Amino acid sequence: MWSAVPRLIEPRAIEQITLGIVLTVAASAANALCAWMMLRAARVHRSITLEADARHLLTDVWTSAGVVAGIVIANATGWARVDPLVAIAVAMQIVWTGWSLITRSFDGLMDRAIPAKEHAKLIEVLERYKTQGCDYHQ
Repeated sequence: MWSAVPRLIEPRAIEQITLGIVLTVAASAANALCAWMMLRAARVHRSITLEADARHLLTDVWTSAGVVAGIVIANATGWARVDPLVAIAVAMQIVWTGWSLITRSFDGLMDRAIPAKEHAKLIEVLERYKTQGCDYHQ
């Protein structure tokens, strides 16, 4: 956002469009593939760390998609302010993704309680085992 706002106020021409788009699309494809593989592994291993890394890569993919869209639209229309507007939208999406990952991580670290319905089901199952000689507490 820091670089997008000044470009929104004072638009500049975009240079080396074709090379930039080709390199961005290639890097995005690699990041998307890696992110997809990491998300699958995160689900299998129930790993917030793998998921966070995958989401980081997906954020890079979204950033790149925004960059390409901004460049293409700005070049096609001649309206240079499209590029920084797209950059601001992508930055907001990055902040949202980061916030949701931080919130979920915080919940895990703070040992947030499960919802009451799930807690009741868990107690019900534990009570069945209690009659078989297994005990539990807390």
